[in-house]
Amino acid sequence: MEGHVHKRVSVGSNGKERIRWYVVIDVGRGPDGRRKQKWHGGFRTRKEAEAARAKIVSEVNAGTYIAAQAITFDSWVREQWLPAMRSQVKVSTWDSYRRNLELHVLPRLGARPIQQITVVHLNGLYAELLADGRRNGAGGLSPKTVRYVHTIVHKVLGDAFDASLVSQNVAARAKPPRPRAGSGVGRGGAGGGRGGVREMKFWTPSELSVFLGLVREHRLGCAFHLAAMTGMRRGEVLGLRWRDVSLDLGRLSVRHTLVSVAYEIVESTPKTHQARVIDLDAGTVAL
Repeated sequence: MEGHVHKRVSVGSNGKERIRWYVVIDVGRGPDGRRKQKWHGGFRTRKEAEAARAKIVSEVNAGTYIAAQAITFDSWVREQWLPAMRSQVKVSTWDSYRRNLELHVLPRLGARPIQQITVVHLNGLYAELLADGRRNGAGGLSPKTVRYVHTIVHKVLGDAFDASLVSQNVAARAKPPRPRAGSGVGRGGAGGGRGGVREMKFWTPSELSVFLGLVREHRLGCAFHLAAMTGMRRGEVLGLRWRDVSLDLGRLSVRHTLVSVAYEIVESTPKTHQARVIDLDAGTVAL
């Protein structure tokens, strides 16, 4: 398959002749047997059109050609990618994807045709988020948060590549910021701050003992004590049921967790997807 270039001449509103060159590629035949063609252009010179023709023909012959489509990044994300991901990941992960895309990416790149998004666009997005990405207008996001946004974008464009919407995943060549030492890369990132890495602060055993003494009669006193003595996550404590607890054996099983998704409480499964058995000390059982 060779394709060809086609010259078109038009007259502008100023009365001057306007010449544009187009690349015409045969892409097979339709159900009715008629030849199907794709036009690419218009180029200012025949030389530009010939160069484009050679590139497109090479892609067609190699089986990597992707026909131009008008689908935007926004429509791909909202209409296809997010609905598909809902059944593939945990609901909390899905909601994190949705929030970060809606807050940070779609307002900036959503209107662009997905096939026209480049490495330059992505690097510009990350730079903008670092400088002025916070929702309250008080500066930029942390490198950790921006890198997490990049992870999501990489997944979105990778799936678009698998669906033959784009010819490559340009996010693979983008350069997101490196997280600062010790910051890690987490999921929470929708409103992440900037600034240096904050040192994690822990209570001393005596401070924890004082706190547990003060909340002993609180309606959630047992929950506070259980979290402190076992290291259970907040959602795991909230998702605990009596049938998962055996006071006689002094142990419990973590089978459920409650998470907040779009301001609603939703039941999910623990991160490990398997029940985790935790032994309880005598003091906790006595409560």
